Amino acid sequence: MKNITILFLATAELLLLVSCKQQTTVQNDILPLVSVKASSIIQGDIENLISFNGKTIYLKKNLVVSPIAGYIVSANAKFGKEVQRDEILFEIQTRESKALGSAGTSAGSVGTIKVSAPSDGFVNELIINETGGYVVEGGSLCSIVNNKDLMVQLNVPFEYNAMIRSGKKCKIILPDNTIFNGAVYQVLSLIDEANQTQSVLIKPESRRLLPENLNLTIQFILDQHLQTFLVSRSSLMTNETQSTFWVMKIINDSLAVKIPVIRGIENDSIAEIISPLLNKSDLVISEGAYGLPDSTIVKIVK
Repeated sequence: MKNITILFLATAELLLLVSCKQQTTVQNDILPLVSVKASSIIQGDIENLISFNGKTIYLKKNLVVSPIAGYIVSANAKFGKEVQRDEILFEIQTRESKALGSAGTSAGSVGTIKVSAPSDGFVNELIINETGGYVVEGGSLCSIVNNKDLMVQLNVPFEYNAMIRSGKKCKIILPDNTIFNGAVYQVLSLIDEANQTQSVLIKPESRRLLPENLNLTIQFILDQHLQTFLVSRSSLMTNETQSTFWVMKIINDSLAVKIPVIRGIENDSIAEIISPLLNKSDLVISEGAYGLPDSTIVKIVK
């Protein structure tokens, strides 16, 4: 009788083990398998940038005027032409000299005045562009600007007054996406009453000739972190109030674990994360992490 009881108990235990194994197999078969993309944490530099709109201006314009009243007999100035200091731009003949010439009397070159360029540069405004015209004494002929006098003017909210100081470096971005360096030349003591912005002049570090009133973008570095942990911006998850942040770290090639992190500097493509639980070799989900519960079985796809 005792042997029959032992045999019965052994048979029942075996049936129970087989049943549990089948149930576990069924449960494993119905576990959801989520396809995600993953990327490694990288170590590098990141900057916090701020941008302002500006426009080009020429601080100094050399206006060329007629020293006498007379007739234009020669006009060598052309709009946009580069000129050298003391280069002859115009020749003006006095009324008396022209009258003597019309009467058949040779007046020579006594009654002709040559007007030369007061500085190097290029002609950015041309008032007189042909000969034969009459100009009064002091009348405007053209104006010359030098690329050395080119500045970028921008209006900066006063809250950034402590950051925008003389000599601070910046990036200048043209509408054609050309980028070159610049530096703060002067912070003017002028405040726009309505907008509470302060005028700032930027000196471009480029020899490129730029037209006046060209709209462009100025970028300053507010903060910079070197050799910090970075992830793609899509890897960084947050709640609705953006008060907490986390990433989904993959362990054992298939298990996604929620890791709380502290967000650092962030830009359009990458974000800095601060966490003692992550290493450079760790994999985090870059696509497919949105709404994913902690400890989810995943499949990494390329």
